[in-house]
Amino acid sequence: MQANQINAILSGTRSVLEGHLGMQVSSGKPTLQVNPVFSGQISVIVGMTGMLKVDLILGMTQKAVCAIISKMFGGMEIQEIDDMGWSAFSEFGNWVGAACCTELMNNGYEVNITPPIINEGESKFRSVHKFISIPFQVDENEIMVHVSAQQS
Repeated sequence: MQANQINAILSGTRSVLEGHLGMQVSSGKPTLQVNPVFSGQISVIVGMTGMLKVDLILGMTQKAVCAIISKMFGGMEIQEIDDMGWSAFSEFGNWVGAACCTELMNNGYEVNITPPIINEGESKFRSVHKFISIPFQVDENEIMVHVSAQQS
């Protein structure tokens, strides 16, 4: 993983949260994660393929997911996630993946997004690849951004 790859992915993620959803974002200190990587209560997993093989896991609480869906629904209060909410959260994953692909392409990496996967329930992810994990404080919620990138 190179710094410009990680920075592009963080920039893409931040641009969706701030630019599309109008949320306030501050990032914490990155840490190197070795197995396992913890998902949080709910996570969206997005991949990128091409010149790079990228795995991006955004782990958060149900409260954070509801806040994101609420913003996507124009501020409507969301207390429980129904089918429409899950669909919106999956689309959020697409937005983040597309923004990250754009940032990576601006850095010279030809990549494409893979469909997002939603993981409900706390999980431990194991991989042969290392992850960089960065906490994002998003309004009053935390999103853990886990990134792994390798040359294809």
